[in-house]
Amino acid sequence: MRMLVTGSPGCGKTAFCQRVIDSARLDGSTVGGVLAPAVCFDGIPIGADAIDLATRESAPIARLASGDASFAGDANRPVIMRPGLDLARAALERAVRQRFELIVVDEFGPLELAGGGIRQEAVDAWNCGREVLLVVRAGIVDEVVRALGRPPDLRVVPEARPLERQHSADPVAFDATLSGICHRPARLTLSRV
Repeated sequence: MRMLVTGSPGCGKTAFCQRVIDSARLDGSTVGGVLAPAVCFDGIPIGADAIDLATRESAPIARLASGDASFAGDANRPVIMRPGLDLARAALERAVRQRFELIVVDEFGPLELAGGGIRQEAVDAWNCGREVLLVVRAGIVDEVVRALGRPPDLRVVPEARPLERQHSADPVAFDATLSGICHRPARLTLSRV
């Protein structure tokens, strides 16, 4: 099964993925790939870190450009950082090579649509025949599906955060919702993400 988790920036796509990851691990599934949670400074998002889901290593993958001369580009656009990009590529390659049961790709964005970033590793994961959870911003879902192909088992989870909020006080209801999305039993930890 391949699942697209979509939504606007900050809606909770990564948090939703963490809940799916927790559930899969509780069920004994092997999980690999990359999760890219936001990094905040004084409550303001300034970028993201890449986390290898198999090794739990992390590295910065994106930061907003600052007034510092060492940054290039628009101050409102993130600068892609080599340490996080290398870690994300290696994590996805390992997940495919070692045949993890669930592979997470957070996230496939405009850079990947243009042929850069983690595009090749994401394509390899998408086509490897295992469960894949792919994070995509709402505005580019159709383009991503055209680029990767629409498998018969594709599931789309729109605006993940409202789904999580709706059931955050009732883990059993959230498990039932997740089971319906994934077509398999789900158990989640009671901890908040």
